[in-house]
Amino acid sequence: MTQIASHCTDLDAPELGDGKLCIDNGFAVTADNFSFANWGRSAQADANVTIQTLIDLFGHSAVCLDGPSIECVLRPTTLQKLEQWNNALAGGRCEGLAALSARLFLNLDNPAMFQNGIARVADLQRGNKTLDSAIVYWWATQFLTEVSDRAATSRTKSPLQLVDDLIQGLANGIGYTIGLYFGSSGHAVTPFAVTHRGNNFVIHVYDNNYPGLRKELVVSGTTNSWTYAAARAQPDGNNIDWAGETGTFELTPMSSRKGPFECSFCSITPIHGDTIVTLASRDSLAAGYVLITTRDGRTIEATPDAVINTIPGSTYDIGKGLGGGLVTIHIPNTVTDFDVEVRRGSSVVSAADVVLAIQRPKMANIQVSGDLAHAVVGSASHGTTLIAVRSDSTSISAPLENSARLSIAAGRQLSRTELPRGHTMLIHQIEDDAIEIAIKGENGSEISSASLAASETANSIQVNLTIDEIGNISTTSSQVEPVPVHAQMSVNFTPEKKRLSPAATTTTTTDPASIEIALPG
Repeated sequence: MTQIASHCTDLDAPELGDGKLCIDNGFAVTADNFSFANWGRSAQADANVTIQTLIDLFGHSAVCLDGPSIECVLRPTTLQKLEQWNNALAGGRCEGLAALSARLFLNLDNPAMFQNGIARVADLQRGNKTLDSAIVYWWATQFLTEVSDRAATSRTKSPLQLVDDLIQGLANGIGYTIGLYFGSSGHAVTPFAVTHRGNNFVIHVYDNNYPGLRKELVVSGTTNSWTYAAARAQPDGNNIDWAGETGTFELTPMSSRKGPFECSFCSITPIHGDTIVTLASRDSLAAGYVLITTRDGRTIEATPDAVINTIPGSTYDIGKGLGGGLVTIHIPNTVTDFDVEVRRGSSVVSAADVVLAIQRPKMANIQVSGDLAHAVVGSASHGTTLIAVRSDSTSISAPLENSARLSIAAGRQLSRTELPRGHTMLIHQIEDDAIEIAIKGENGSEISSASLAASETANSIQVNLTIDEIGNISTTSSQVEPVPVHAQMSVNFTPEKKRLSPAATTTTTTDPASIEIALPG
């Protein structure tokens, strides 16, 4: 604490409340913030994650099969990820708003790029296609290994250590965004100042859920913990305060978002890689919560309030968003037998509509979606085991209550089907482009089977599987047609001019207000 206090001055900063000024980079929440609030998935497809978003992140050759650069035939695995990320957007795009507002302040971008004649960020209007695309691009960077690894490393530091890093980062234009985690949700904000108030250090932030207002993240010099008042509003209008210690507070520098980025899902995973389970909820207010149970009884259990992980070597990463946005779980390849369930948070919400995916080394990528979470967190009853992982196979089961949509990506082939309620599909990988499937009825007995392989001459094949009332499988295949795309976007990391202010400079801001409604995180 003494080291941090040494960075601070004896100057008052009344526009930042009580306390002495440590650093203020000059960001003004009435001019440098977006005037519109954070929002979730858009009704307009081009305001969400698009094929072009993926190309801008990873390049044409990673996302698309070989072909002209002006068109794209998506790899089957990238099509699955496109669907998954668009569902994760339901939790909000706070990471994109936080990162882009930092870039605009640092003059890595400028408002006129998105709307001619606009000089202030606060004058930009939502609904601008170019702006929406940029927000989505920066939102997606949180899931990239190059970015998430830097964020994870920062979470190993205590809140007070991060305050020290932040003061120096604000002084040197590092372009930090802050990530906060509470229960099973995450949120991203843009820091711009630090003050020393009694035994506490106050981080002043622009929170994209509260445009035009200064918010305070308080780090205790006594307990080395943080609190964030009125972090989120409940549907009943009551505010929830967030709090945490080491492991729930992170700093992500702008340099980590520079790229180039490696696409971890664009091709078959290495033979010795982890098994990756991901979950995205279509409705952030009716989110799904995962329960993974190994053969020896160890678990990863998520609830609205916490995540408990007892599987050695595994990790559970929450995305920025209400309900966790996109949840990513890594299971070491030494764990070859486990079951996956998804539960809803309360009996008063409907069965959670989710997208659940599993990526196993040298095996087909499988994605299942629909109203999959019927059992309630904390109840004695167990839900359907949606995914059962065994050493040589993966099985997918639809709930007893309703059917489930299923897609299987193997090489150049994407197979889709509607799995009848209570039925199970057992999947074996034969070759890179070939799988063997078997259908089991509600009583568990096998009723039909089939082998699926992509033609050697086909560019990319989509196979639609139809399962009739008695379980017989019929298939129809079609070649995936290319869609027009642009060249990969060039991202600037050279400021046009330096806007950072000395430590003694203060901002023109307003006192924190009591907020009753906030959009998802």
